[in-house]
Amino acid sequence: MAGRPYQAEHDLGAATRIWREAGWIDDSDAQAAALADVLAVGSTVVADLNGSPECVVQWAPGSVRYGRGPSAVDLDLATITFVATGHVARRQGLAGALVAGSLADAAADGAAVATLGVFDQGYYDRFGFGTGAYDHVASFDPATLNVPIPDRPPVRIGAGDHREVYDLLVRRHRGHGSVVLALPELIAGALGELDRPIGLGFRADDGRLTHCLLGSLSGHYGPVTVEWLMYERPEQLLDLLGLLKALGDQARSVTINREPPGVQLQALITEPLRQLTQANLGGSGRPLHTAWSKVQWRMLDLSACIEACARPRTDLTFGLRLHDPLADRSGATWPGIGGEYTVHLGDDPGVDDGLPDGSAAVLDASVGAFTRLWLGVRPASGLALTDELVGQPELVAALDAAFCLPPPLPDWPY
Repeated sequence: MAGRPYQAEHDLGAATRIWREAGWIDDSDAQAAALADVLAVGSTVVADLNGSPECVVQWAPGSVRYGRGPSAVDLDLATITFVATGHVARRQGLAGALVAGSLADAAADGAAVATLGVFDQGYYDRFGFGTGAYDHVASFDPATLNVPIPDRPPVRIGAGDHREVYDLLVRRHRGHGSVVLALPELIAGALGELDRPIGLGFRADDGRLTHCLLGSLSGHYGPVTVEWLMYERPEQLLDLLGLLKALGDQARSVTINREPPGVQLQALITEPLRQLTQANLGGSGRPLHTAWSKVQWRMLDLSACIEACARPRTDLTFGLRLHDPLADRSGATWPGIGGEYTVHLGDDPGVDDGLPDGSAAVLDASVGAFTRLWLGVRPASGLALTDELVGQPELVAALDAAFCLPPPLPDWPY
């Protein structure tokens, strides 16, 4: 692939410089040390310019949960954890070459799906990625939470507890699209970057960390920004929200950066529309609700993805002309998964090479659009309006019914 493997003894100084130029870390030794730990793990590659590394890309193995309930399966996942380019190497094609090469390596390693966080929508589309589901960001006065305050006091959780936090993330209550990364060093780095950190949680009788919240406090009256809410059982979320309510005698505002999967926080807030009106009028609490997606996904193994979506009440066979933009990249070491296929959805889903014989309908789609359909980000009828997805109306309607899934939420920081 393009570039070469990262070598700490030669490349750490240049990589640290790149991170600082990007504004991802400050000039402190502590953040540089945390970066060194992250660079040393995963599959990290660099590209040189004028004899020095000027681009660094890393991907890490993990899993993504597809579906819900007893039929849910965990698929092998490759997460591109960062793409960083120095100031002198922008628009030189280094990042693109390393990303394409990393996808090739991940596919060869057996990953069925790839994901990454984006600085903005558009750039990674050229590698076959499609935008994920919205993350809902909710801000409100914590004193207005309609939940009980826990009877027992919490324990403090800090950066030194990063391994326990990682272990809790691995065994947390999970939904469709939830991600696990085999890279605990990322959690240590993320906790170390929190400004004025706040961490509260609960332990079981055996000492195991069972549920906790982690974030930061800005100013005497807040806001409190919650980066993580993690729990082994769904009902434990109410304990964590109760801790936020208890902070309401000091903090005037809480922002939860990722609304928990399957939960609508507005249902637990007293007079949420009054708070919204106050925000619009310039009230000091500034409660707000926004929704954005900063995550993208793409299939790496079409057969593995389709085989994961058993549909007991579905019997649908269709042709698929799949376009993968990786096939158009000059010098690409892997052409992607574009081609002509026959897809069957039902009790025994699967994929065959070539279009079906006879009168079966055919869907034309980009890999990004088809990934969005498969994950349940948006239905086929919506994707037909906004994405590269074209099919007969009857087929589009059948696909709407076949891929009726909850929003795929990674629920993991990357």
